[in-house]
Amino acid sequence: MPSRRTFLAALGATTLAGCTATPNDPPKSGVEELPDPDGHAYGANGDWSSFGCNAGNTRAVGDGKAPTDGVTERWRVEVPQLRQHEPIAAGGRVYYLSDGLRALDAADGSEAWRAPEIRTLPLVRGETLYAGTTDGVVALDAPTGEPRWKRTLGEDVSVRAPATYAGKRLYVPADETLFALDPETGETDWSRQLFGRLLGSPAVHFGHYVAVASEAGKLFLVGPEGVAAGEWNFPAVPRSPPTADTDAVYVNCRDGRTYGILLENVPRRDVDWATETGWADGGLAVEDHLYANGTDDLRALDTDTGEERWRFDTGDWRHTAPALGRDTLFVGGDALYALDPTPKSVPLADGPAVRFERSFHGRVGPGPTLDDGVLYVVAQTGESAYHLLALE
Repeated sequence: MPSRRTFLAALGATTLAGCTATPNDPPKSGVEELPDPDGHAYGANGDWSSFGCNAGNTRAVGDGKAPTDGVTERWRVEVPQLRQHEPIAAGGRVYYLSDGLRALDAADGSEAWRAPEIRTLPLVRGETLYAGTTDGVVALDAPTGEPRWKRTLGEDVSVRAPATYAGKRLYVPADETLFALDPETGETDWSRQLFGRLLGSPAVHFGHYVAVASEAGKLFLVGPEGVAAGEWNFPAVPRSPPTADTDAVYVNCRDGRTYGILLENVPRRDVDWATETGWADGGLAVEDHLYANGTDDLRALDTDTGEERWRFDTGDWRHTAPALGRDTLFVGGDALYALDPTPKSVPLADGPAVRFERSFHGRVGPGPTLDDGVLYVVAQTGESAYHLLALE
């Protein structure tokens, strides 16, 4: 398996379309070809098609499209105050959990359809959408919301958001069992009993392992055929699904620490490093560094050691998470911020350069997510008003 640095060096020509911009200067927008999810390390296709954007939950989009000089509002849709799920954007539609799943037209925010039975963030693969219901998982036609198949996993089962790598299998956590389903029919390829209620949105490590965390304070690695590959214990319960880079898996826990597990010597049970970051409920982002937006600050960490490289004050709002695109890091908090993720002087005591900042009436997040050069984020827009915004 190639190392992360070797892989990213080879990937750079595709991601930046041959651009030789410095870290402080975002590359020209657009690439000649989008990544192929059947061969891409993160199962990426340029869409924000699941929690964490792609199969690795890296929150990084590689299509070279992102607003780096400022944003204008394309549309807004009112949403309830207490929703803590960010939107998913893929295939010209935006999906948002609010009294079930709402599918919005990415062009103008108009509602295309609604599925009240959906209880999890969706996974979008082509023209099919997969999501958990009260007792199982359903596959819907993405343009219309019509069911293609439904699979019951049991009564009163806590089904969490599914994941996939290149559409080969559908990995569905349900209570303490990880199911691998045929994405065309919903039939079970295999299932594996683990320990503790599983978190949704497993991360797939380079197509080789499924990484899934549980409320028992554990991380499991399971091979694509259901064979156990590794198990790790944490001193606290994970707060969000894991993030899988090409060399490691990262988990944020309720003790306010983010943990790094290097996978060079799997199987083993050692946690390689732990760093104070605060609660990162929305997930972690990774590209050149690992980025965690905790309860106090956004931090950039060294992926090998967990050493803090820089931090940036976003306020005390933890219901946001970093999103990466076009060599720019976007994050919410007291405002919507666009930052230089890899400043030339590292570590940098004063934090990264701000490319732009957009303020609203109140806090920004859940989100942002990024698709086709448009940022989607929930923000407080008035004293008691909250909107899902499309910003370009």
